[in-house]
Amino acid sequence: MTHEYGQQTHQHVRPHAGESAPFHFESTWRVDASPTEVWSVLSDVESWPQWWPGLPVAVPADDRIVPGSRADIQVQSPIGVSLRFGIELQDTGPPRFVSFLATGDLRGIGEWTLEQTGPITTISSVWCVTTSRSSIRMLRPVATWMHSRVMRAGHRGLARRLNRLMP
Repeated sequence: MTHEYGQQTHQHVRPHAGESAPFHFESTWRVDASPTEVWSVLSDVESWPQWWPGLPVAVPADDRIVPGSRADIQVQSPIGVSLRFGIELQDTGPPRFVSFLATGDLRGIGEWTLEQTGPITTISSVWCVTTSRSSIRMLRPVATWMHSRVMRAGHRGLARRLNRLMP
């Protein structure tokens, strides 16, 4: 994978035997804060459940944000389906870029980029995953809706969190 900060590129995840076709999601958040302020919240994985509804569990394996760092995540979908997966940091360019691999109920890649325009930071997220869980595969028709709901809740939570942190 080659990457220039601010421009997301990736190869779609190729399904293994017994896995779904890839789910591909893109989200954009805009917040009134600098990339450094946003990065300080996003890199504190352990605090995600405090501000991101739909993520009741985020447990980092260590307190470093370096390639190889891991965290266990649980996402609760709007219809009650729970997903558990681990993320492993692959690449990072604080405060502008992070990429990670996911394993567990979801397998694939994720990337976040942060770009500042004036006082606004735009956070772009790309998430490309497969699953071997048949119950998740059956939800494909509503997957984009569910992902969008969880991400909108995260966007609102991040904005609230940053307001508390900003002078």
